[in-house]
Amino acid sequence: MPTDIPMSSMGVDASGGGKDPMMIAPRYDTWFAPLIEVPGRDLPLDKMGKFATAMIVANRRDGALVVLDMGGGYGGAAYEHLRDNKIEVMTFKGVDASVRRTKDRQLGFYNKRSEAIWKFREALDPDQDGGSPIALPTDRVLLADLTAPTFEVPARGIKVENKEDLVKRLGRSTDRGDAVVMAWYGGSTQMWGGQVFKRHEKPVYVTKRMQRSR
Repeated sequence: MPTDIPMSSMGVDASGGGKDPMMIAPRYDTWFAPLIEVPGRDLPLDKMGKFATAMIVANRRDGALVVLDMGGGYGGAAYEHLRDNKIEVMTFKGVDASVRRTKDRQLGFYNKRSEAIWKFREALDPDQDGGSPIALPTDRVLLADLTAPTFEVPARGIKVENKEDLVKRLGRSTDRGDAVVMAWYGGSTQMWGGQVFKRHEKPVYVTKRMQRSR
């Protein structure tokens, strides 16, 4: 991992147990550490909030902002425990309205989930000046998660394929991609210049694969 760069944020995709894991995506500015996965079967249903908080605290560094998914209702207990422990946390609800626009200012977004995914797509664009500074871990499932969503452009702005339809089409949840996108959405991003990445940490570009739905 890069040296002398503090952890900026942690994207946390909570889980209610079962087949869906709890995923944590630690981000150090533009470098993403390998994701931390807790299998759903290992999550204690009777103390989910305390367990999730313990996992977050154990892996958090440098006072990083915790970006916690609240969309499925599984993050509520963890949120309360994090706040009780004076840990800075940002809640993320993909259905909330968005007030931001695309990089070229031409289009708005249907909701916050569409905004977050599209903004990460913009950040990954290798054709931007200087290329993309983002380095993702080598992870085929993560790559599939990030390239799977389609999009359309109705009157309200860019609308990324909703989560329910995406899960139905893929036969699984995109937990890894969701955690990474949330980690990028919140926390500081300084774009540290001059940092040399090791060969195996070379940025992985996925922006070209996101397709308009038909």
